[in-house]
Amino acid sequence: MLAQVADAVSQVSSAVLGQGAPLATGVSALEGTLDAAAAAAPGLLAPVVASLAEDVRNVLSLNLAPLTVLRLSAFYYLFLTRPAPFWSLLDYYVLTPGAALTQKRWAPAMFALRDRLGGGNYGVTYEAIKVTGPDEEVASRLTADQKNRRLVLKRVGEKLGSQSARSDFLSSGTIARGVAESGLVEGYMCRKLSRVPAARGKVAEFLGDFVVKQTEGAFSKGTQWLVWKFESDSTLGDALDGTLGPFPGCLTDIMVRRVPGTWDQEKRDHETIKVVLRQIFVALRSIHGSGIVHRDIKPENIIVTVEGKVLLIDFGAATDLSTGINFNPQYGMLDPRYSPPEQLVMPEKTPKSPPPAIASFGGPLLWAYGAPDLFDTFSAGVVMLQMCVPTLHTKQAQKNFIADLAKCDYDVQAWRDSGLPTSRGANFALLDRAGGAGWDLVTKLLAKRNSSNRGRLSASGALGHWYFRSA
Repeated sequence: MLAQVADAVSQVSSAVLGQGAPLATGVSALEGTLDAAAAAAPGLLAPVVASLAEDVRNVLSLNLAPLTVLRLSAFYYLFLTRPAPFWSLLDYYVLTPGAALTQKRWAPAMFALRDRLGGGNYGVTYEAIKVTGPDEEVASRLTADQKNRRLVLKRVGEKLGSQSARSDFLSSGTIARGVAESGLVEGYMCRKLSRVPAARGKVAEFLGDFVVKQTEGAFSKGTQWLVWKFESDSTLGDALDGTLGPFPGCLTDIMVRRVPGTWDQEKRDHETIKVVLRQIFVALRSIHGSGIVHRDIKPENIIVTVEGKVLLIDFGAATDLSTGINFNPQYGMLDPRYSPPEQLVMPEKTPKSPPPAIASFGGPLLWAYGAPDLFDTFSAGVVMLQMCVPTLHTKQAQKNFIADLAKCDYDVQAWRDSGLPTSRGANFALLDRAGGAGWDLVTKLLAKRNSSNRGRLSASGALGHWYFRSA
């Protein structure tokens, strides 16, 4: 119901700004939504909802009594801002403990590990089969039923019992220290996002985690394992480096279901990249709305499914700025190949996070001040440029590009005009289509922040850019 109220408020706001439906239509929708909410509210809440509805009517009729304005302002701040304090508190203190009690109990005996899918500083991921029993045979060639039971398991690199994992880490309001704590962060972030309706189908589907109580084969005692549904073993990085075939043609059939015969190759490539990018920004908008900043957006952390879905993975470096988890204003977790010039998700003078109960109330103010989501959109802009310029597809070329961009003080237009090795002879045709729509979007994503911590498009701003309406 609160989502419907928010939609109705949005209609009124759009009407006031001269966009969308007439103001009377928006007001009528808001009043109707509030009346329905009052009628449907449980007994104890009914008077509160009815009072709220009356306050809204008073404001719409310009009867601005101080108490009315105060109540509505408090309601808006607690329930409708981003990230809304009420939902942050509810999730951290009620839903998170509840999920820990009700999640499926995993154990090593339930799995047969197969191929290693990837690995890095924070752990190693494997394809696995959820076995039906200890006697099930898992051959190199899987049966159809076994394919349906595939999972992704990630082993965190250190034992949770080691000194590097503080027992109170998730409630202490500080950044992760060591691999074990990064595993705790990733488990927390994935559990939270699994409860965010807007994020479903935008991030890998998380199924839970477990700590090994007794060594069994590859499962060492004390290690933490995270479990996801198997959705793909191919990343956007695989597509860019040619593992799946020439990019972006290797993705056209799954991203663009109906390709008119009149399209030339450039048009096919343009539409394919546009579909991928739109899904990336939709995913970012969904996680940012919950207070989470990914901080490690790059092709290797974006999986591509055979159904044409693009999903974000690897939240070990993420920070939840609605609760302060994995945040310290003095330190960052980043990949220098995709990191924005500020390198920190918030300005250095930002205070350290208080306990989650207090941080949740200040979350909307923190976001309004520092716009931390713009950290991720810079990285997405680098990914966009890498996809659109053929000579930047490889990891080494992209690394060289960031070095050259730094020489130009992160001015992407100056980089393009510089004649530096990564810009000299580069083909910008996909970005220059439709009057330079793509290039305009890239320059707005790779812009440096201004004195008010803005100057760069958010995920919502990117989705509203005319590039996504270009032909």
